[in-house]
Amino acid sequence: MREFAVHVIRGLRMAPQGLRVKLTLSFILMSVIPLIMLILMAGWFGLPSVREFYQLERWFPIIENSAAVTWWLIGLITLTACIAFLGSIYLTIKLITPVIRLSQEAKAIAATGEFDRQLPVSEDDDELSDLTAALNQLTSRIRTDMSELNKFGEKTNEMNLEINRRVVMLSGLLQIGELLGSGTELDVILELIVEKLALQEDQGFSLLALQPVEDLAFTLKRASQLDVNLLHPLPAETGQTVIDHGHPPPEALRNFWEQLGKPNVILQPVTMRTHKVGVLGMGNRTDRYTWTPEWIDLVKVFAKQTSIAIENEVLLRKAKTLTIRDELTGVYNERYIKRRLDEEIKRAIMYQRPCGFVMFRMHGLAEFRQRCGEPEAERILKKVARFVQESVTEIDRVGRFPGNEIVALLPERNKRQALEISDELGRRLLTTFAEFSNGATPLRLEVGIAENPLDGMTGDDLIEKASTSLHPVGAGAPTGAGA
Repeated sequence: MREFAVHVIRGLRMAPQGLRVKLTLSFILMSVIPLIMLILMAGWFGLPSVREFYQLERWFPIIENSAAVTWWLIGLITLTACIAFLGSIYLTIKLITPVIRLSQEAKAIAATGEFDRQLPVSEDDDELSDLTAALNQLTSRIRTDMSELNKFGEKTNEMNLEINRRVVMLSGLLQIGELLGSGTELDVILELIVEKLALQEDQGFSLLALQPVEDLAFTLKRASQLDVNLLHPLPAETGQTVIDHGHPPPEALRNFWEQLGKPNVILQPVTMRTHKVGVLGMGNRTDRYTWTPEWIDLVKVFAKQTSIAIENEVLLRKAKTLTIRDELTGVYNERYIKRRLDEEIKRAIMYQRPCGFVMFRMHGLAEFRQRCGEPEAERILKKVARFVQESVTEIDRVGRFPGNEIVALLPERNKRQALEISDELGRRLLTTFAEFSNGATPLRLEVGIAENPLDGMTGDDLIEKASTSLHPVGAGAPTGAGA
């Protein structure tokens, strides 16, 4: 019983705790109370039996006065209207106005996307306050989710940039690797290495400072996005060096670092068979920057490619030095012929024996190559070289000089004997030329003869004499060419 009474009292409290209570109170003020009052007035003043039963005249003597009754009715009606009006005002203030304000705020948030806006929460502990608080929580959650989404987007952009950077790095390394295996000139490879290294970071730069290596000819100082003049003087015996916000420059490199403008820089030595031949570096000018191990490893890879490029060039030069055969014709190359000619001249001088030298030069081969193609032109060179090779003795040496010159080294032959051999070979070669040219692009042949010691005491002397004494085959030797 006590609990029921407490429940009824709470339900009738004037301080409402929810929309149900407020709606109930508004309904009572606007409908129930006025209706009860009207029923009572109708009973009191319209039904005599009610007045007699309750003896209303005894309790309300004013009822006997009709004028007073009229004013009493007017007062009651006015009081009833005021109570109904107060109920409508209460309903408007407590329900309608907060709902309209909440709807407008929700529309504004949805239209503008201002999820930072917080709606004022009423002090009344009702469903509208709960709805406002829930809407605030919803906007807060949306704001948090959008913040996380933005962070995720930034992280995705960073990942895309990292992927793009690695793709650029790998493509650069692959491109350099292809050039290393294709026999590209050393200067071209070094220039590409410097350019690709500078592209690895936004607004970055790269540098390459090398020392002379044997007899190789290449540019010793290179830079990308950096003044190459700042690379002077070359840092001597520089090991791997990392300079950034947390790593100050060593004292030996401080002047060099200051010349570069105090950047963040990684310097990696370029070595060739444990011997340092230079320094490769990359850098940037970002404030408070720290290099990661990935960047250091990247510079190591590029430095290794630089070392490989230089070593390949050295080995290629040595291989060419050791090669004695011409790749196209199979006869000896110019280097071997010159060295062998010097040896034969020394032997001829020692034993007072002659040494002849014959040079055949072909004219019209460029036009023939343009008309008939490179394979046909090469076939002519091969056939001429093979024909001359088959027409001399075992002790003679046949070679090819750059261009269209086939030469023959003839030990123990004087100029007259060399002339007889060259004339016979020349006439037979002209027949071969006629078969190839077919009258469309005539090929001409000139021959020059020289002899040691009449025309010189060195190989270069004999080569120069043979070149200046060239004459058409069958036209006879120039004056003074005979023995």
